[in-house]
Amino acid sequence: MIYVLFTFFLLPILMPDPVTLQRSLLSYSTSHLGDLSNLTMETGGQPIRSMLVTFRGSGALTLLDNLAHQPGCYQHYAPLIAYESRPIAAKEHDRALEELVALYNCNYNMSAEMIQWGMRSPVFRRFYGAQAKICRTYSQVTCWDPETMAAVCKLHPFINMAVYNLRLSLLASLLERKELHLSILLLVRDPRGTIYSRMNNKWCLNERDCDAQALCSDMVSDYQMVETLIQSYPQRFSIIRYEDLALQPEESIKQVFAFYGLPLERAKPRTQKIHPRSGYFAESSHWEELFNQPAFEWISEMTVDDIAAVQDVCGQAMDLWGYRSIQDFQHFSPESFQPVLGKA
Repeated sequence: MIYVLFTFFLLPILMPDPVTLQRSLLSYSTSHLGDLSNLTMETGGQPIRSMLVTFRGSGALTLLDNLAHQPGCYQHYAPLIAYESRPIAAKEHDRALEELVALYNCNYNMSAEMIQWGMRSPVFRRFYGAQAKICRTYSQVTCWDPETMAAVCKLHPFINMAVYNLRLSLLASLLERKELHLSILLLVRDPRGTIYSRMNNKWCLNERDCDAQALCSDMVSDYQMVETLIQSYPQRFSIIRYEDLALQPEESIKQVFAFYGLPLERAKPRTQKIHPRSGYFAESSHWEELFNQPAFEWISEMTVDDIAAVQDVCGQAMDLWGYRSIQDFQHFSPESFQPVLGKA
């Protein structure tokens, strides 16, 4: 009876509100970074804003996990989740872009559907903002309240997004918004690896986004934008390849943080390395399973027919992005085949 009274009646009264608690936790976790008041909206500053553009099944979760554990980073994970697919988001791209701008300003007035959709996804709940931590202490109603989320968001000096269902050509206009001063990183993956990662996923059964032809059409479209963006925004647009991230995680993650302008400093050192063949990462000498497969698992696990089907519709995208096709399946050796031609 005493436990029940304390847990359900006294503890909620004694606990500070979630915004006050997060303010204290952030102050402690970012104290080694110095005064960040000029980077937080709560104190009238402007945060460092960044975006990761990619596709579902591209292997982005490893990188997003590192960003999520950076003290002071608030992550709008999959902010366009309510649009379901790229075709739907493309049709409503004006509204979608305005929603992204609003979220970069910690405004949730356009995002009620995002919250409703996102709460159905365990991955969304884990990676979005500070919600996973807040929901351990407070009720679902409190921790997913838009006003609370907005206030918590404004406490953070670094705001990142992961957008997988809108083409780069549509997102590029955000770079023109001087008030955002946004940096965009495009994550590219071999389409055979992306399609393999989507196999047997329930979300992929009836989604047009899962179609290899649609994927590679968008990869070609993205490539056509790259040269223009690199020339126009050399400091605020860049590319990373999933295979480089998987095989050289430490170096790649340092490059990503440097590009975004984020400090790769933590109060307690946190080392994370990916094993390229097993799909596991080491953290403090413990191995835990990743959400995504290792870089080249598709080579030995996909059937010849499945690989050929992807290559048949993805030849142009693979050529543009530097991925080698399998020409002779009869004499093909998974152990010796090198699918990556060079740097993206």
